[in-house]
Amino acid sequence: MVINVSDTASNRRDQIANFAEILRNAPSKQAIFEAVYRGKKRVKTVEEIANATPFSAKRVTELAKPLARGEKLFEQGRERIDGKTHTIYRKLDFVEANKREILQLAGNKKKLESFHTKTNPKLTKAGARITISVPFKAKPEFINVDDVDQFRKVKTVSLSAAMPGPERLPEKKVKQGLLKLLGESKNPKDWGGESNDIFSTRLKVKGRLRRAAFALKGPAKTGPLVPGKMGKNGDQIQRLFDSPADVFFVQYEGEIAESVIGLMQNLALAKAVLRGQVFYGVIDKADTRRLRLAYPKAFG
Repeated sequence: MVINVSDTASNRRDQIANFAEILRNAPSKQAIFEAVYRGKKRVKTVEEIANATPFSAKRVTELAKPLARGEKLFEQGRERIDGKTHTIYRKLDFVEANKREILQLAGNKKKLESFHTKTNPKLTKAGARITISVPFKAKPEFINVDDVDQFRKVKTVSLSAAMPGPERLPEKKVKQGLLKLLGESKNPKDWGGESNDIFSTRLKVKGRLRRAAFALKGPAKTGPLVPGKMGKNGDQIQRLFDSPADVFFVQYEGEIAESVIGLMQNLALAKAVLRGQVFYGVIDKADTRRLRLAYPKAFG
């Protein structure tokens, strides 16, 4: 179950500024954005966007992909129309209501820089001090498999018992095992632009249900796992934290470099400013094998 939450009432100006920044200095993306929101039609096919712009359908999908991911400017999906499946783009109400202001700011650097937001407040007098308060304390907390209620049996397996251990499992097997332990009946298919490999609303930390997102790396990767090995553009960890979750895990049946944990810590802190409490952690070679030994049926 995926839950998208957007606090547009209190963060309206911040969201408008963020959308404008995405489109700034990007006339091709602006053209796609304008074509999607032109007229009253809420859903348009990739072919319709191509006909309204100088781009081919293939180029439209390339330009639209980052605009429909993360902080979405519109939604992307697949629908069957007149007996044929099409890639479609759907307007979002908030963006529709503010599209003119977004485009104006995207086309005017000075105006965008002077646009007052919560995260970009403007001083009215030289030397004045301004304090921005968050209604709660940011609490990013590092956890490991022992802290997850569904993985509690790992406490009976020592690190020495887990090493050197059996051969590495394929990513598909690890994913199936984790889904079983979390009580998830569906196994979502992987695709190149997903923000996570597993998303669950059933993970428990300290007895409380949490929304969790996992990024998994299989045996196709060798050597220590560093951010650059995660995703085609090395941005898989950033995309992981785009997920509407409270708990974030990176799993790799090998060594996970310090740089991965450092990047996760920074992203968790930024996420915690908005959410209040965020958990993050890694499941490396030893912890993956502790899970496999503790739950052989799940990973068999």
